[in-house]
Amino acid sequence: MAKYCPAFLVTVAVAIVAATACGKEETCSVHPDAFRFSIVEAGTGTDLLRSGVYDPGSIGIWYFYNDDRNDLIVNREANPDGDLIELVSVQLPMISLTGRSDIFYLALNEEDTDTLTVVVERESRDGCDYHPYTMVKHNGNALPITEGKSFIIEK
Repeated sequence: MAKYCPAFLVTVAVAIVAATACGKEETCSVHPDAFRFSIVEAGTGTDLLRSGVYDPGSIGIWYFYNDDRNDLIVNREANPDGDLIELVSVQLPMISLTGRSDIFYLALNEEDTDTLTVVVERESRDGCDYHPYTMVKHNGNALPITEGKSFIIEK
């Protein structure tokens, strides 16, 4: 009996370690969609980037964190979803998701800066972590959220 006791204890220890290790399933995580947007005239839907009212290369987005201004990279979308020019910031949803800020400033030109409120949260679906946009506002007005689609900012 004494010779079986150490073997039994080793077997129990291995079983406990194996059960603990097997019980830790890693979940997948899907990164949030980049913040894509177009700027149109409120009444007509005219693309204000294509018409030259705003220069796509001059559009900027920034936020404040610990009283420091942080500028985000804004690029022109190479493959827009429709006929409108789309701009994109990959960093913006991650800033919201990490809790650094939900308030952003959209500089359209030297005289025209708007406020964006963007909230991206964590949501678990079928064992995966998704990060959907749960609120997007432009100057206090809610924008419709359609997963995978560009936001339309009306001026």
